[in-house]
Amino acid sequence: MESPKGKLIPIGGKEARAHEAENTGDARPVKFENEGVLQEVLDEMKGADSKVAVITTASGEPEEMGDMYLETFGKLGCKQVTALNLTGRNVNSKKTLEILGDADGLFFTGGDQTKLIDKICDTRFMDVMKDRYQNEDFVIAGTSAGAMAMSAAMIMEGSSTESLLKGIVELTRGFTLLPKTIIDTHFMSRGRFSRLAEALLVNPGFIAIGICEDTSLVVTGGNHMRTIGSGVAMILEADSIKKTNFKEAKKMQPIYVEGMQMHILAQGASFSLSERKMILEKH
Repeated sequence: MESPKGKLIPIGGKEARAHEAENTGDARPVKFENEGVLQEVLDEMKGADSKVAVITTASGEPEEMGDMYLETFGKLGCKQVTALNLTGRNVNSKKTLEILGDADGLFFTGGDQTKLIDKICDTRFMDVMKDRYQNEDFVIAGTSAGAMAMSAAMIMEGSSTESLLKGIVELTRGFTLLPKTIIDTHFMSRGRFSRLAEALLVNPGFIAIGICEDTSLVVTGGNHMRTIGSGVAMILEADSIKKTNFKEAKKMQPIYVEGMQMHILAQGASFSLSERKMILEKH
């Protein structure tokens, strides 16, 4: 398959920083602080002239979340913003598909990522979204849960504060906009290394990506990942693992690993998924 012409912008979240509960299914919208990253989202579309569809399906308070994003994008000069809470009734409606077809890009809010999978996978909306991403200069952005849903294997839930123990993470399929990847968010602030590492051990041929708050990756061609924002993104690889007890370990037993690779990306550094290497930007 040819490389997609669109862009992906997974954001590590920050709008939920005042609500630290591990269960993001009831994440309450609070005031934004990451407008720098959101400005980049608009810039990757058509700037202030962008037509943005904000998908609030993951949120426990979709109307409030939608209003907040309408206000935030409005402050950045973008006035053509529509909020959509996709449900079983409206996800394939004529109006919804018209909005999707007219938009320059989508923005998936935070909340509970399993709602996105339940409501959007295997729908006409999903088919059109993927077709536009593959064949057009179409941007799909998402924060927190909205970023996690982009990957092929998606973390449903998992203990963040435990050591690396077998069985602390539960996975399901994601949108697979970025094949053979696993994405986690709020990576440093919520101590999610262990759950991302186990998710990778379950899917050893994948690349695991942990994105910090107020930080994003701009993915072009389904391959080149450029870092923006104030934090870092961490990339884990299992290809070179020499020794691990993961297969033999019993549930909740500690895991040892020799040879797992880690790369840390910040502004000025990019990463090629196909070549599995970091690329430093020229100044």
